[in-house]
Parts: sequence; structure tokens; C-alpha cells
Amino acid sequence: MRSKLLVWTLGTLILLASCGEYQKVYKSKDTSLKYQKAMSLYQEKHYAKSAQLLEQLRDMYRRTDSLEVVYYRLAMCYYNLNDYPYASLFFKDFTDNFSASPRATECAYMALYCDFLGIGSHDLDQSETRNVLEALQNFTNFNPDSEYTEKCNEHIDALRHKLQKKEYEMVLQYYNMTEYKSAVTASKNAVKLYPDIPEREELEYIAVKAQYLLAKNSIESKRKDRYKSVLENFEDYKYNNPPSSKHYEECKNFAEISKKEIKKMEELL
Repeated sequence: MRSKLLVWTLGTLILLASCGEYQKVYKSKDTSLKYQKAMSLYQEKHYAKSAQLLEQLRDMYRRTDSLEVVYYRLAMCYYNLNDYPYASLFFKDFTDNFSASPRATECAYMALYCDFLGIGSHDLDQSETRNVLEALQNFTNFNPDSEYTEKCNEHIDALRHKLQKKEYEMVLQYYNMTEYKSAVTASKNAVKLYPDIPEREELEYIAVKAQYLLAKNSIESKRKDRYKSVLENFEDYKYNNPPSSKHYEECKNFAEISKKEIKKMEELL
């Protein structure tokens, strides 16, 4: 018991001494001392404390080689603390202030990577996703031979998948709410925007079925034109999907019913 108490006491004293030493450096005006302590804390992965000292140094230094290191380490501290918006800000500041640095391309990529990591789930507003996607594409266009190009392409694919999922779920939402006109429009837009979307066959099926249900439940004056749209949507479906497709027979059935309904209405004229 005494040995455990001794170890605990020594540990506490070391911790207090360490905290006291840090506070002394933090309050000091000695930039060299702050710099050495900030780098030491960074190497020891004490990123929060390192960032506090680096923030001070950023304001104390003029434009020197050391300032370049300060900006870089500060950005990396916030990255390792998972504070991606702040990390992105400092990586962007680095590229603005040190565009000739060998680390400029790395920091430009890291700023985008932090933006990528900071994006919310697909069910939230995706305007920021589109902005980051465009920025990543611009990066790859300007740096086609960069070591980060492959990673950027992976991020682009992930963001496109997120946008595709958002579009797909919006179509399902309209359909499940029986907003058939909106479901048809949204399904067509999704396929147009993302021809490679994994749910393309299902979206084209929804365009046929929702249009059919819209026609079926329409007032008489609109029914004929809407049944004709069913046939048009089926032609699009048939062009892109072979007879073996999951919903082919069902779509074909909607088209045949629509033809019969159109014929009945024309015979009444």
C-alpha cells in the first residue's frame, strides 16, 4: 500500500511540475523557449498544449522560416485534434502565405481533406459537399501528377456517392408521400445528373410507376396526356434496361394498361 501511495504521490508531483513548467513557458516572452516547448509537445502528441504555444508564436514572429513551421505544425495540431474546420483554415493560410514552400501542395491537399472530413451525413444539406467536390476536382486538374491525385479521386467518388444517395432518397420520399409528379421529376433529374448511379434501374422504374399512378388518379382532362407520358417513360426504361431487369415486366404492364386507357378515351371522342 505504501509503495502504491509513493508512486501516486511522485506521479502527482511530476504532473504538477510539468503543468507549472508549461505555464511558465506560456507566460514567457522568450520566443525561442516557446518554440522549443511547442515542438517538444507536438512530438509527444500533446497537440492542444502545443497549439496554444504555436498560436502565441504566430502573433510574435515576423515572416521567418520559423513562422512557416509554426503555421504547418499549428494546422497539423488541429488536424490531429479532429478540429477539421480550424485545421483547414490554417492549411489554407499556409498555402496563401507560403506558396513557394515545398509543403504548399501538401497543405493545399490537407485543407481539402479536412473539408472532406468535416462534411456531415448525406441526409443533411449537401451544398457544402458540392463545393468541396468542385474544389477537389480543381485540385486534380491543376495538379494531375501530384502524389495526392489518387486520394482526391477517392474523395470525389465518396462525395459523388453521398450526393447520389441524397438524390435517391429524395425520390423515395416523394414517392412514399404520394407526390407522384415530384417523384417522376426527381427520378429523371437524378439519372440525368448521375448516369452511373447504382440505383438507376430502380429510379427509371419509379419514373414509370409514379407517372402511371399520377395518370390513374388525375382528373379526366389530364389523364390522357399523363398516360402518354407513361409510355414515354417506359421507352426510356426499355432503352436502358434489358428484359431481364428486375422491374421490366411491371413497367411493361403499366405501359400496356396505359395504351388501353388511351384507346378507351380516344374511342369516346
